[in-house]
This record gives sequence, structure tokens and C-alpha cells, in this order.
Amino acid sequence: MRGKAREGCYDRVMRGKRLGLSSAAVLLAAAAAGYAYWRRGGTLPMAAPAAALAPAAPQDEVSLPGRIRAQHLIDVPPPQDGTISAFFADIGQEVYEGQLIARVTNESFETAQQATARAVEAAQARLNSLESAVLASRLEASRARAEASRARGDYDRLERTQRRQEMLYREGAAPKLAAERAAREYELAQSEYRGLEGVATRSEDRVNQILRDMDAAKRALDEKNAELEDIKTRLGASELLSPAQGIVVGRKGDPGAEVTVDRKDFFQIAVDLNLLEVVLEPEPPVLNLLKAGQAALIVVADQPGDGILGSLRALEKSQAIIAFTSPNPAIKPGQTAQVRIKLK
Repeated sequence: MRGKAREGCYDRVMRGKRLGLSSAAVLLAAAAAGYAYWRRGGTLPMAAPAAALAPAAPQDEVSLPGRIRAQHLIDVPPPQDGTISAFFADIGQEVYEGQLIARVTNESFETAQQATARAVEAAQARLNSLESAVLASRLEASRARAEASRARGDYDRLERTQRRQEMLYREGAAPKLAAERAAREYELAQSEYRGLEGVATRSEDRVNQILRDMDAAKRALDEKNAELEDIKTRLGASELLSPAQGIVVGRKGDPGAEVTVDRKDFFQIAVDLNLLEVVLEPEPPVLNLLKAGQAALIVVADQPGDGILGSLRALEKSQAIIAFTSPNPAIKPGQTAQVRIKLK
């Protein structure tokens, strides 16, 4: 009995082995056939995807990433044509109104300043010289006028004496020598007076001429000073000041580069930092689902809270602009945000 039982077990084991070998051979043959079929360019049948078996459910909302920017920007041109000397504000830096943010120098103004400064010095020196000359001329004219006045007094006195002696001589009351002496003294006094009067007149004319030259020199000095002040003002205008409080979001050029005043966006400053917007760039299928006015929820990275309500303000080419009012001054242009837009 035991021998028969052992034989029965042996038969069953052998049959199981033969069955296993047969199954493995079938699987290997199927795999080889599939590989050969794939090598010939055929395709193997695949199970239909689950999505193809049932219609897609319509979307109620989409979630898109974007970057925050300010709604209002101020373009700041350079103060003058010239060379960028230095920047004092970087992109992303907060600035206040009147803060120095850049300096643009113009070598032609510096050269003109030096030349005009020399012209001012020369004009001032000429005016100083004329002021000294007019003082000396006035003193000389005063002395000449005093001498002329003295000579005029002598002349008038001797004229009266000469007339009196001449009258007495005609009347026979005075000798001829006395009349002749009075006439000679009168003529000498007259000649002296005329000479001194001419000197005094020329001295006074010289004073008047110097005064006229002084007036012209003063006008020339004033003009040169005004020109110098204008150049200094232009040189002072080389400093670019921020026109408002905000954040620098754009800057053009590098120190040493040339710049002209027609570069209107030399600096760009974001202002009204509570009025912000998120710029999205959705794929065309999603973009076609968006319309202006749709409600949106903005979730700013690293900011607490459930999000900020906003709305789709505009669609511009491939971009969607979501406007919102920020309740948190920590939210600034340049940060990233995730926006959920209600489609229904």
C-alpha cells in the first residue's frame, strides 16, 4: 500500500512539472511573437483609457501661477544728456520722494563751467580796476574843479578891477600904467581860468566815461554770473531724484554708458503699492475659458491667510491680468502668487 501511495504522489508531481513547463513555453512563445511583431512596426492592442469611456466633467475653476506687479508705474527720464556716473537705487529697492537715485554727468557742462568761471573772474577784475580808476579820477576832477573855481574867482575879481581902472583912466582919475597893469592881470587870470576849466571839464568827462564803463562792466559781470549759475544748475541737475515714494521695478543702462533725455523709462518706479495685479500666462485652451470680470482668489507665497479677492481686469494677447487691492504692505511687486479663477 505504501508503495502504491508513493507512486501516486510521484505521478502527480511529474504531471505538475510537465504542466508548468508547458505554460512557461507558451508564455515565452507569446512574448517572442509580440517582440517580433513590434520589430516589424505593428502595434499591440491596449486597453481603452478610463477617460475615453466617460465624458470629461466641465471645470468650475482653474488655478494658475503668476507674478505680482503694480498697477501704476512712473517713468523717470535722465536729468540731462550725458554719461551715467552712478546708480544709488537698485531694482526692488524702496525709495522715497526726493531720494537721490542716480547721477548723470555732462563733460561739456563742466568745461563750460570752467571757461565761464574764468570769464567771471576777468569781468570782476575789470570792474575792480574801473572802480579804482573812478575813485582816482573823481579825486583828480575834484581838485581840478577846485582850481578852476579859484581861478574863476580871481578872473571875476580882476575883471571888475580892470573895468574900474579903465573907467578911471578914461575919466583921468587914474594913471595909464595902473589901467594897463590891471588889464594884464585880468588877461592872465582869464587864461589861467580857461586852462583850469578845461582840465576840470576833461577830468569830469573822464569820470563820466569810467562810470559808463563801470555800468557796462557790471552788466557783463551780471551776465557771466547768470551764465555760470545756469551751468551750475545744469550740473546740479545731473542728480536724479525720485519723484515719488515707491519701489524701483526698472532701470536702464550701466555706469559709464551714455544716456539721453529721450530715454523716458530710464527708471521705472511702482507707486500706489496697495493697487496691485497678477500677470498670468495660461495655455490657449485655458485662456479661451477666461473672460473679463471673472472672480479670482489670489494666494501670495509666504503670506498668511485664505487669499485675497480680485477680478480678471483684462486679457492682453496671451496674458490675463488679475487686479486686486492689497491689505498687506508686505505684498510687493515681483512676488509670486497662485490665482484661482471661477469659470462659472
